[in-house]
Amino acid sequence: MKKNEGQSNSILAYITTDKNRYLGGAPLTLLAKDKEELVAISDAIAEAFLADILQLINGDHLIIKK
Repeated sequence: MKKNEGQSNSILAYITTDKNRYLGGAPLTLLAKDKEELVAISDAIAEAFLADILQLINGDHLIIKK
C-alpha cells in the first residue's frame, strides 16, 4: 500500500492577521490579532493534526495535511 493511498492532501486552515483577507468558510479561516498569535495558533493546529505549516509571502499561514 502506498503511503498516501486513500488519503488526499488538504488545507486544514488559513490564518491571517489582515481582516481584508479573512473570508471565512471552508477550509477554516482564522483572524489572528497579531503575528505572535498567528504563530501560536498555527503551531497548535499543526501539532494537533500532525500537519505542516506553510508561510505565504504575505505572512499568512496555511495548515496543510499531506
